[in-house]
Amino acid sequence: MSDAAPVRARLAWEHTHRELLPSLLTLRALEARGIPWQLRHVRKLDRHAGREVLLLPFYYDPSDVDRYLFRTGVAGKVLLNMLYEQMHFACARNYLLPDGALAHAHMTHCAWGPRFVELLVAHGVAPERIRITGHPRFDVYAHPELLLSRETMAEKYGLDAAKPWILVPYNFNLAYIRDDLRASLIARGYALTQPFIDGVRDARDAFTKMVRTLAAAVPGAELILRVHPAGYEAASLYEGEAQRFANVHVIAQYDIANWIRQSALTIVWNSTSAMECMVAGTPVIGYEPEPFGERFDYDVNRILPTYRNVDEVVDLARRAPDLVLRYDWALFERWYAHRDGRNTERLADVVAELASAYDTHAAPAGFEPPLRGRVRAALERTPVAERLVRSKRHVPPQPGEEALREAVRRGSAEPLLDLLR
Repeated sequence: MSDAAPVRARLAWEHTHRELLPSLLTLRALEARGIPWQLRHVRKLDRHAGREVLLLPFYYDPSDVDRYLFRTGVAGKVLLNMLYEQMHFACARNYLLPDGALAHAHMTHCAWGPRFVELLVAHGVAPERIRITGHPRFDVYAHPELLLSRETMAEKYGLDAAKPWILVPYNFNLAYIRDDLRASLIARGYALTQPFIDGVRDARDAFTKMVRTLAAAVPGAELILRVHPAGYEAASLYEGEAQRFANVHVIAQYDIANWIRQSALTIVWNSTSAMECMVAGTPVIGYEPEPFGERFDYDVNRILPTYRNVDEVVDLARRAPDLVLRYDWALFERWYAHRDGRNTERLADVVAELASAYDTHAAPAGFEPPLRGRVRAALERTPVAERLVRSKRHVPPQPGEEALREAVRRGSAEPLLDLLR
């Protein structure tokens, strides 16, 4: 390796609000180690002839080669699966855990904690292919300079900065899932039964009633109904709530870390944003009017203090932020081993390790994309097809290279604020 060009790291990202802030920290850590880097959206990966460690936000099964890896190919690459979905309902397990020869024999996988290591090993992934790195998003809370100020957020969204803010993340995407997408996910192992979908819809309705109750019962607080920025649950579905109550604000913009950091209380339904609240040190509770997490085996509401009665939630909201809450930190640490602000450093260490023994980890030549993928890649190089694909797949804009380099150098998100919105 001494006479060869340095191995490049190419970090692929999927969701702007989920991944760009931790990506800035990861790229900065790579730069500190002297590792050249590039950031690309997972749908915009192009072919690169040189040696590189390709960091993937997800890899579920061989169909992902045809979905996005056909543009870059995998032969001769070192593949690192960051697995951005790890805490999950049991019914999602066969879908989320990586399958196929490429995943099991030629890919390294990041685990946030020992519980996911157990699941990977039980699924057939060899322990030597797993590295515990911790959740990259947790590092954002150790770098408040990446986040907007309270005054800026208040001004942008008509909030009163002097009042307590109560954050209610909505994560009811599956209540709106299309039948064809549901069928395709079921075919790939996601057991989306009708009782599961019905439970999500019932929870959505119960949460909307809770928001209305809170708006009337706690008029001195600003309620932020945070709609999931990726998926099918558009903010427009809930705009009537903001029109009905002056202290309800329907917002999907910016990384949720901005809102978590400024909130006196966060109320979730089975949302892993609750785990970020715990790391950020801001109060968080679960509201689950009907047992769902227990029924479908999900640990978020086992970790949190969780309430069934809306009156209990109202009482806590009235007392926020002066709350003393107890969490199950032992169970938390089974899923999330580290919360010390160094997870992106650990991720960069794994990249350096794989680069230093590149030939040992590179995928062999037999893993070229199928003919269909190669044809699609050729077609998408035309300007018209490029625009059509971008529109159809809702691919967010690529950060400008100069702005991205400046953001990494400065350790500030400011050069990318328009994109991050």
